[in-house]
Amino acid sequence: MVFITMNLTKEWFNKIKSGKKTHEYRLANAYWRKRIKNLYDKAALYDESTGIMFKLGYPKKDDQDKQLLAVITKAPEIINGKNTDLKVDAPVFDIEFKLLGV
Repeated sequence: MVFITMNLTKEWFNKIKSGKKTHEYRLANAYWRKRIKNLYDKAALYDESTGIMFKLGYPKKDDQDKQLLAVITKAPEIINGKNTDLKVDAPVFDIEFKLLGV
């Protein structure tokens, strides 16, 4: 699996861990466009699925309690961020995912 890392605050990490949150939203800016494009480029190169490694803050590599691995279940879409967690009137990536091993 090819994945990108997304560091989160405790609130959002716990919502993902509990299954209440199944979409991650990121601003559709140059930074996230490049990261998402690179993710899919690598996955195509290696013929693997794409995923997200969610981390609570910036934990040590061996701290598994603060890391969650998810597979992206739908290609990211660009939507208006008004009705998302970000609550911004701007384009955002809507990334739908499913946790692995839960």
